[in-house]
Amino acid sequence: MALFKFGKKKIMYFYSEQDQEAYEKMLKDNFGAYNEVIHEIVSLGLHIDVIPIPPSKDRNYYTLFTMGMGAYKMNVPAVYGKMNRAEMAIRLPADWDIKSNDEKWYWPIRIIKSLARLPYYEDSYLGLYHDIDFGDSFSEETDMCGILLEIFDESVEPLALESGDQLIIYNVIPIYRTEMEFKNASGAEALLGKMDDDTIHGPININRRSVV
Repeated sequence: MALFKFGKKKIMYFYSEQDQEAYEKMLKDNFGAYNEVIHEIVSLGLHIDVIPIPPSKDRNYYTLFTMGMGAYKMNVPAVYGKMNRAEMAIRLPADWDIKSNDEKWYWPIRIIKSLARLPYYEDSYLGLYHDIDFGDSFSEETDMCGILLEIFDESVEPLALESGDQLIIYNVIPIYRTEMEFKNASGAEALLGKMDDDTIHGPININRRSVV
C-alpha cells in the first residue's frame, strides 16, 4: 500500500491536559464509553493514539477516533476562522479485528493516523470534502484506494479548546478511484448524493460496489 512519506520535524505538539480531557469527554458524551486506547509506541511529529468505541445496542459497529491530530493548528484558509483543529474518525463492522496488526485488519487505523499527520508535515490542512488518493488499494480484500472527508456528526458542535480554536471531527469514507474521479469532475456533493446513508455514516463495507 502506498503511504505518505513523512520527513522529520523537531517540534512535537501535544494537547494540554485540559484540552485532552475535554476531547475525551466530548467522545464519551456523544458517542459512548470506551475502556482502552490504542497507544502509539513510536511517534513522528505528532503523538497519534486511537480511541476505539466498541459496538453497542444503538451503534452496532466500532467507532475509531484519532487523538493527537488536534494538538496542531492547521494552516487553514481564512474562511475557516478558528476552526483550525481536527481529528479523524472511521466506523468499522462489529466483527472487525481492531487489535490485529495484519494489514487485512489494520489498514483503517493506518489510514486515519496517516491523515492525522498530513497537515503537520505538509504545512497545510484537511477539511470538508477533501479527498486523498493513497495510490494502491488499501488491502488485498478491496479495491478502494482513496478517502473522502465529511462531517462526522453534524449534531455535535465543534469543541472549543483553551486557545479559543475549534476542533471538528471528520468522517473518513473509503472510496474507489472511479468515485474520486467523479468527485473531482462533478464535486463532493454530487458523489455523496449517489451514496446511501450506510455508505456515508455506517461501518465500512469493503465489498460495496462503486456508486459511479
